[in-house]
Amino acid sequence: MRSRTTRLLLAATTFTVCVESISVTPYSRAAEPFAAPLSLRPCHIDGLAEEILCGAHNVFEDRHSGSGRRLAIQVAVLPALKRNPQPDPLFLMAGGPGQGARGMAPIAARYFRQVRRDRHIVLVDLRGTGASHPLRCSKDEEIAAINDVDAAGMARRCAQQLDADPRFYTHRESLADLDEIRARLGYTRVNLWGGSWGTRAALLYAVRYPAHTRSVILDGAVALTMGFPRTASADAQAALGRAIADCSADRDCHAAFPAPEADLDRFVARFTAGDVSITFRHPRTSVPTAVTLSRGVAMDIIRGALYVPKDAATVMHLVRQAADGDFAPLMAQFVRTASVSTDDMALATTMAVLCSEDLPTVAHADFARDAAGSTFGTTYADAWRSRCDAWPLGQRVDEAPDAVSQAPALILSGGHDPVTPPRAGESMARHFPRHRHVVVANAAHNASFAGCVPRLIAEFLAVGHGDALDDQCTAAITWPPFVVSASGTQP
Repeated sequence: MRSRTTRLLLAATTFTVCVESISVTPYSRAAEPFAAPLSLRPCHIDGLAEEILCGAHNVFEDRHSGSGRRLAIQVAVLPALKRNPQPDPLFLMAGGPGQGARGMAPIAARYFRQVRRDRHIVLVDLRGTGASHPLRCSKDEEIAAINDVDAAGMARRCAQQLDADPRFYTHRESLADLDEIRARLGYTRVNLWGGSWGTRAALLYAVRYPAHTRSVILDGAVALTMGFPRTASADAQAALGRAIADCSADRDCHAAFPAPEADLDRFVARFTAGDVSITFRHPRTSVPTAVTLSRGVAMDIIRGALYVPKDAATVMHLVRQAADGDFAPLMAQFVRTASVSTDDMALATTMAVLCSEDLPTVAHADFARDAAGSTFGTTYADAWRSRCDAWPLGQRVDEAPDAVSQAPALILSGGHDPVTPPRAGESMARHFPRHRHVVVANAAHNASFAGCVPRLIAEFLAVGHGDALDDQCTAAITWPPFVVSASGTQP
């Protein structure tokens, strides 16, 4: 669910190799009729040493009119390691919205190797993401972007710069593209893994294409009833509270930060008189840099750090340093979070989806009431409302909030997740009568890559349901040591 914008900080088929033409053509006895199979060729993906397979599926930007601009939807396949794989592959749905799935190839190769023993893994850059005509806004240097508070102006300028009609980059179009790709690859049914906002895409696909969905894995669930961004502030506050409680229960962290709530109060008090002007050495260039930091942005930096356990373990240190007047560690965390968020994200696609499908459902929400009692305030939600007020809207989601899929589902939630906590997993479970919800206590946003969870995913896929899945191994997953000083985890 991370956004490209720094103000927000925050996813029986075999392949026959024809040596003469180095093309790889999918084959399936149960393939559906289509104009032509999708031709795949050997390729390389950044960050992955092995050669995999790639191809492209051409679609109209405006699918309804069937004319105008055409888009090449990029596809990558990690072939199964067995000669005769299972007929139903695993499709990965990246998050954001706005992240390209092909960028997840190195992660999939590493963590889903057990899945690959029996199944191909398919990664599709949905329209507007990755290399499929990505919708990107002009990117400012991270630190400089902090001072740009005109969210509506940014959205308006971005829309005007696009070589695209952003109204046609919602799930209505992208999932229709995806199902055509499934057919051209010769698959009758597929399994879906969705991470973060990719869970919404997986949910919608399962509801819209039930005959083609075998099972779904949903990590960091975004149900149709989420009401984004209403819960953002309260959920971040709950995650911060858990971090503080865990620090107090940890000997070294408690010794270093005996009064974390007081440190947080002093941190917030730094902004009592308004925005704070600070000068610090840029964490990448070491050049002295001046910036005006608001309380809302400062708290959003903390919120962004809470997404990842390793970063969340630094939060007490960041708060203490800033409370004492040293904002350099906080700004270094800002650059780190922003760069991780922007590597494979397209902000305009993020806005195309969220502004068309989610913000209209909370048009009359009182964000201040939703954020009551939260240190994080309404900065995040207000920025989204401002952007979306200025954005050209596409189609809303047609499915009812209580839409149901009969596909078996494995729902994963991180106990420390600041944006899609276990409560969100329970909401997603209402869409899937046959589900297994696994809460990984010591995970944050996205638990699929922690400890034994990749094995649980492989076991779920092997049988096609989680009825007898033994998830006790997740209790052995630990939280990383807290950073207690500039030296790291050591005093």
